[in-house]
Amino acid sequence: MNDVAATWTERYLRFLGLEREAPSLDALGRLVPAHIAAVPFENVASILRRRDHPGDGPVPPLDTEAMLSSWEARSNGGVCFDVTTMLLRLLASLGYEASPVLGRIGPPGPGHWLGRHQALVVTLAGAPYLVDAGNGSPFYHPIRLDRPVEFYQAGLGFRFRADNDPDRWVQDRLIDGAWTPFCIYDLEPADATARDASYQRHHRLTESWVASSLFMIHCGADAVHVIRDDQLTRYTVDGKQEIRLTPDAEYERLATEVFGLPGLRVAEARRALAEASPTP
Repeated sequence: MNDVAATWTERYLRFLGLEREAPSLDALGRLVPAHIAAVPFENVASILRRRDHPGDGPVPPLDTEAMLSSWEARSNGGVCFDVTTMLLRLLASLGYEASPVLGRIGPPGPGHWLGRHQALVVTLAGAPYLVDAGNGSPFYHPIRLDRPVEFYQAGLGFRFRADNDPDRWVQDRLIDGAWTPFCIYDLEPADATARDASYQRHHRLTESWVASSLFMIHCGADAVHVIRDDQLTRYTVDGKQEIRLTPDAEYERLATEVFGLPGLRVAEARRALAEASPTP
């Protein structure tokens, strides 16, 4: 590792509040929840990236140096491709065997394994674990890929299980009392071309919500807060509470007080979305 890369890794660990450790399941079990706590799920950067490069053409690839700086400044979180790219580089620098994988969020159907979501598979002592820290969900622990895993957090239920296809894994969510498939992961390592295509697809306004709809999620120990456009939903073991949002000041207050991102340019992103929307 060169000096620049080593410095980046040390900055990243300091940002997460962690010490450098040799690869192990225990160490990974400390890193994943620290990452989810430090990097909320939000797509403001994606919205502004698209705004700064209008049209359907490509946007610039993720700059991991600039992204880490924005995290340190508490001015950004990230969505799946941001988190996966950053975490992959970090884990590799720490000596982990990690591979990016693609998935598809949505109801079951043909082609849903194609790249609409990104996560990581980390192999420890020959055993694979799914690490999905960019899902906007309280997946605080590496998910074993040799047996079903079911858990509950803040009144939300999640289950991971094998698919009929041995190269895929399914994430179910408990919705209205029934387990419903939410994401299908293709466990084969994704190459750079496929990952870049997924990244670019996220920025096409006609193909993804990522650059066309405000979405923010903060996962806490007792509550999960979700902002989707003009609605805040708070999930707890007692149920969910929905609040309509209107002024920019309310979004900015929540970004600071709930999401821990005082520098998040949420008002700027809201203006960009309004300007990009077709006039009725």
